[in-house]
Amino acid sequence: MSETPLPHARRSRRVALIAAASCVAVAGGIGAWLLLGSDANLRSCEELLQDKRIHEALGDNYKAGMSCSELGTAVTKATVGSTAGRHSLPQAQAMKDVLMAVEDTLETTGGGLDPILRTPLAQSLADYAADTDAILGIGDAAYVSNSSYSKPAWEDADGVHMAVPRTSLLRTVRAVSEEPAAYTTLRIAATRHAAEGLAAVERGAGGAELTAPPARNARTLGTLDAVAADTRRDLGKNQAAQWEGNVFEELTQTIPEQPSYSKDPVNHLVDSWRRTLLTEGAGNSATALEAQSADMVSTWAKALGLDSKVQNSLREDSLNSSYHARSDALRELG
Repeated sequence: MSETPLPHARRSRRVALIAAASCVAVAGGIGAWLLLGSDANLRSCEELLQDKRIHEALGDNYKAGMSCSELGTAVTKATVGSTAGRHSLPQAQAMKDVLMAVEDTLETTGGGLDPILRTPLAQSLADYAADTDAILGIGDAAYVSNSSYSKPAWEDADGVHMAVPRTSLLRTVRAVSEEPAAYTTLRIAATRHAAEGLAAVERGAGGAELTAPPARNARTLGTLDAVAADTRRDLGKNQAAQWEGNVFEELTQTIPEQPSYSKDPVNHLVDSWRRTLLTEGAGNSATALEAQSADMVSTWAKALGLDSKVQNSLREDSLNSSYHARSDALRELG
């Protein structure tokens, strides 16, 4: 696995981070992450507010001279509906337009995004967990064919969807993840979507019906592992430890007693994994987080009553798939 950065891309990010100072104010169980110094001069908000695609995406929520904070709020209003994970075509198109504009902005800021935009953009993206899973995970033909900037959001029998190129979305996810709360938001959304996919498998299923959902989850979660690894690498030892600690704290705080799998399979899988992370991640949360897909598969396989040989095979496949997805994404990030 190669983690060697591309010189021109890394140089601009490293200079920004070396010059930065961090300020953490504890609130709601996780530190508010503020990278100052050169991060304050990224000007991504200013560039975005001049982009016609942002004007179109925000519609009536756009106003001249709006602040960076107001921009973040407006993006969420324009892209997220009243029902979690369900969108109108205009909302999905707005999400795609915002992502395209952000991608262009990242080209001029060396991959950086104004700190105040990171969390609201992550909140919007989290509501599109099904779309981001299809783009960042194992792949989907419809998403590939509709990923070009000229292709609009579309609707089919499964609902409304939007797609952008994989590398473009990966860079945006990496940019927002500089803020640990934003990364946690995306990780929790991916975890719930993964649990929903596993819970949809009926008892007695075999073949691809049994193996495809955990393989898909492993690819997506492995890609998010790469984002975390890349973030830690760029932050440097002290800030990386602080970032990792904040992510771990948010993922493991206030874990409810998990319901039985038969009554609530999704929350059973989500809460069981969070307890596993709390137990196994106290000493090395990064390593424990990278075992997520395998840990969720183990819990799920036991709940389905699969024999130990199948359980072990599914777990091993998940570990391998997530490792390769992590390696692939790290290479893409440079």
